[in-house]
Amino acid sequence: MEIKVMTNFTELEQQVLDSLIFNLYAEPGFSDVDAKDLSKETGISTSIVRGVLSSLVKKGVVSIQATETYGAPVYQLIYLQKAFWHLHPKWAEYQDHPDYLYY
Repeated sequence: MEIKVMTNFTELEQQVLDSLIFNLYAEPGFSDVDAKDLSKETGISTSIVRGVLSSLVKKGVVSIQATETYGAPVYQLIYLQKAFWHLHPKWAEYQDHPDYLYY
């Protein structure tokens, strides 16, 4: 599944972004996707995926939030920024809804 976007993304950024969007299946703004998930899905090494995600963070497309269990880091979940929800086929309709916050 390839998603066409209106921003200049590298081929790797587009591939990682497509995979992220494909794996964001729940309610708008929710994520349980991390770099290892994207690495497994795309076949790109986790270290390269992390570098690509860093680039997407700098471009304001995604944000990353660390989660903890009993004070120990568990995952770094990746969130699609609300300004880019229009790229998700089911989240687009919620982009301007006031009840959904930016992540």
